[in-house]
Amino acid sequence: MKKIFLILSLSFMTLFAKDTMLDSILKNVSIVNVDNTIKDAKILKEDYNAQNFTNFIKSWKKVEAFYFAGDIDDNYIDTPRYVDVFHNLKEDLSVQMQRVIESKDEPQIALFKNSFKTVNALEYVLFNDKTITKREKAIADVIVDSIISKLYDIKEVYEGYLTRTKKDDLWENSLVMNTLIASTYKLKEWRIKVPQKEKEYIISNNTNAAIVAILEANEEIVGEQKYYNFANMAKENGAKKETIEAQDLLNKALKSAKNNSKDLYDAVNELHISYFLSLIEQLSITAKILEADGD
Repeated sequence: MKKIFLILSLSFMTLFAKDTMLDSILKNVSIVNVDNTIKDAKILKEDYNAQNFTNFIKSWKKVEAFYFAGDIDDNYIDTPRYVDVFHNLKEDLSVQMQRVIESKDEPQIALFKNSFKTVNALEYVLFNDKTITKREKAIADVIVDSIISKLYDIKEVYEGYLTRTKKDDLWENSLVMNTLIASTYKLKEWRIKVPQKEKEYIISNNTNAAIVAILEANEEIVGEQKYYNFANMAKENGAKKETIEAQDLLNKALKSAKNNSKDLYDAVNELHISYFLSLIEQLSITAKILEADGD
């Protein structure tokens, strides 16, 4: 009898200790991706070569695509824009960064605008020509340090949420679902559909690498994983059929991206519709209206 009681007690302890869906995603996806981006940024700073930059971009896109910190803490709503200004800048950053490079001011002074300390600014500094001068390396160092600082801020927000009183399940589910929808909308309309000259990371030839990384981030959230994620939650709440359909469409989109296929836009659009209509309707989650611009 004592053994049975012990087993039952442990079962109840396990049940009550179970992470919420968002907790599990923060632990197994968000914080891991932030740590990977910090690591890749530090490796890049040690050696500014093309492959290290690509690795850093791929890690960063996973953090950016599923950025929850601004919803968790309003003070961090704008943090992604201090790291990456794609689709969110009216000025010609290339012209501005060339002036920074040619300036006689110390890098810390020359980089006086937030947009000058972003991934996009770093891309120009490293890939505007075939060589990286001493001046460009000094500028790059300041930019990377700034980005790393912002990444640590993001990590702190995520770790903080794990230790504080949780918001309700509906809020968490809506947050993740709306982020899934936003990720596919921005991907198809801002990164795939646009003319070649407007593609993301075109200078460093990392457009497709970024697209694949964003879809891989979707897979971490809605794919079959060993940890509890949105797919598990959706299936438990009556959306098994819709979840499997979304997973199949995600696999199709990933295959198209990795093959750089011409049908990539259509594949991502199908995935977006699956999220926006099938999953939302079945789970009775209210979708946010996406802003016309801003990333």
